[in-house]
Amino acid sequence: METKETKQDFERLKYWISLGKWFVVSVALVIMTTIIDWGFKDRQAGLAELKFYDNYVTELIVLNPSPVQKRMLAQYFACVGPSDKLRERWKIYHDSIYREYIDYITPLLEEEALLLPMYETLLHSTNVTVRNQEELGKIEARLKEIRQIRYPKLKLPDTVDTE
Repeated sequence: METKETKQDFERLKYWISLGKWFVVSVALVIMTTIIDWGFKDRQAGLAELKFYDNYVTELIVLNPSPVQKRMLAQYFACVGPSDKLRERWKIYHDSIYREYIDYITPLLEEEALLLPMYETLLHSTNVTVRNQEELGKIEARLKEIRQIRYPKLKLPDTVDTE
């Protein structure tokens, strides 16, 4: 036979079960939905970021024959990449193209080292002749070319689609 106390215990149990259902449905479901939504948004942001990088990587590195600009870009992204993983991969890429950069830049540095003393001598020469002026102009032009190769202006892609 059911007693009043058993009925009250049963009612309390029903109340706690009802409260548990409400908690699971209302609170836990909302938390799970928020976590899943955050994951999707994070993934979407990551994909947009990769698309943005792909635009720069394709035009500035893959299609770019200059090891100087490749090295500059790799050096930049190795420092300011958005995640440790990407920065580490850019550092590895930088290290892999560094030898190519050294092979490319060394002859230019050697040529510059030879031209600078000649340029200074001709520039401060008291014996000014037409031939000296022509030679000075040629050396000046070549030094300018070397500096433009060593310190190029980075041309960004014309259109950047971030969507």
